[in-house]
Amino acid sequence: MTDIDQLIERRDHALAQFATIGDMRPGTLQVTYSKCGKPNCRCACDEAARHGPHYMVSRSLEGRMKHTRLRPEEVGAAQEQLDEYERFQAISTEFIRASEEVTEARRLALRNGDPVKKKR
Repeated sequence: MTDIDQLIERRDHALAQFATIGDMRPGTLQVTYSKCGKPNCRCACDEAARHGPHYMVSRSLEGRMKHTRLRPEEVGAAQEQLDEYERFQAISTEFIRASEEVTEARRLALRNGDPVKKKR
């Protein structure tokens, strides 16, 4: 197996991984605690007694921040979707790197006069 064949195999492996991607969403999960502003509330006197936790997913959309509030029972699924998006990004990066290496190896092989078979 030539170097180009190995690179193509690496690229094809990354391509096959795209089929395993499930539900995903970009962004970060944020957990916040807040003060309500009522003067007699427990949160007015004690920083440790603030209300919460409140959950939200934040992401940039068309240059602006978009926030989606989550209920506590939605946090687990949202975290799985965020993790899946990170996995998608890693697979994409690997696919691009392997594709670049394939094209560079083919370019160098052509420059050296070696016959290069093209495989998608």
